[in-house]
Amino acid sequence: MADDFKIRPARRGDREGVAELLREAGYADGADTNIMFWVLNHPEIDVFVAADSQERPVGYLSLSHRPQLRLRGRIATIDELVVGASWRDREVGTRLLESAVERAMALSAKRIEVSTADGRSAFPLDFWTKSGFQEIDSKVLRYSKLER
Repeated sequence: MADDFKIRPARRGDREGVAELLREAGYADGADTNIMFWVLNHPEIDVFVAADSQERPVGYLSLSHRPQLRLRGRIATIDELVVGASWRDREVGTRLLESAVERAMALSAKRIEVSTADGRSAFPLDFWTKSGFQEIDSKVLRYSKLER
């Protein structure tokens, strides 16, 4: 079953497939053409796509990475991991995560993080803990004046 998809870098032609995955996840306005181009060309972001045999995205992961003074090196953040409902429980998320971890290691990242809202019921905590992540005592604060 793991051979019916492959992991590859995202490309501009994946925009509609990624947008569909975002809509399925509850983000109706995600992945417009300009933002997709910007993200894919950003030097501190890598996007991996799980593509089916027709090259259609069935899942994707966005990884940002940047230098951080206090860590004296790079920190990597998994910004998004989305797998289409019909592709869950087929190791798509695991393989996307493995690609992100390999990339972070190649960049000599000192840390990889992922965060979510406390009330997000779709967040699969057991997936992350089985993959080697652990919960830490942390809060995420947002500057509300920029929220639209």
